[in-house]
Amino acid sequence: MSADKTNRDDKDNPFVTLTGRLVLRTFGRHSKSEHLAVYLVSDQGDYLIRPAGANPFMPDALMPLVGKTIIATGYIEDYVFLAQTWKEEE
Repeated sequence: MSADKTNRDDKDNPFVTLTGRLVLRTFGRHSKSEHLAVYLVSDQGDYLIRPAGANPFMPDALMPLVGKTIIATGYIEDYVFLAQTWKEEE
């Protein structure tokens, strides 16, 4: 998958910090891949979010934070925000 590149070029995808609310949405509607996924809704856009290096077919470690606002640092690959670090906003 393009969102799993390990040899990424930092010039093309620099690290960014986004603040937003985590919400559940349907991903891949009307396909074999349809499932509930965690999205980061921020002022800069809405992104499917998961920990960088995590298996996209395993449960998302960010699921327990759904409904909360977080500050996450990572990089964007297409429509996916791959979070290197995150913390709940106080």
